[in-house]
Amino acid sequence: MEKTKVITLSKPIESNGGKEIYPEIHLREPCLIEVEQFYEAQAKNPNSSLPAMRLLIALVSNIPESILKKMAITDFNVCREFLTNFLVYTPSGDGSN
Repeated sequence: MEKTKVITLSKPIESNGGKEIYPEIHLREPCLIEVEQFYEAQAKNPNSSLPAMRLLIALVSNIPESILKKMAITDFNVCREFLTNFLVYTPSGDGSN
């Protein structure tokens, strides 16, 4: 399982005013407290997993949520797929992963 991933965005996202431009997102394996924050956010909004996943992406990429809100949904889905692997991770019996 990959522990980090760089996702080239289909359309760069930028901060309000264009001071910061993000052509890619660097994701990493979340730590325990970040996963706890994800589940807390998900419990607050049980009708949609989008805000909680956006929070997790922000935590592991160091890109503010306010900027991530401008991300294309296809790019969001690539990020979600990578991070979901850690949330549903089951180690193999032989310790190979």
